[in-house]
Amino acid sequence: MIETAPNARTQQAYSDAHAARSAAFVGLFKALFGGKSVPLNQGVLTEPSRCA
Repeated sequence: MIETAPNARTQQAYSDAHAARSAAFVGLFKALFGGKSVPLNQGVLTEPSRCA
């Protein structure tokens, strides 16, 4: 979005709002697609598959 401002104060407000929107989108995508660290018990990693 291109925003024009009549003065410097309004332009700064637009810039601050844009930064806040960007941070919100980054947080949203990190929550949706970010990797989660899931520690596994050593026994889980060494047991044979029950499906075979």
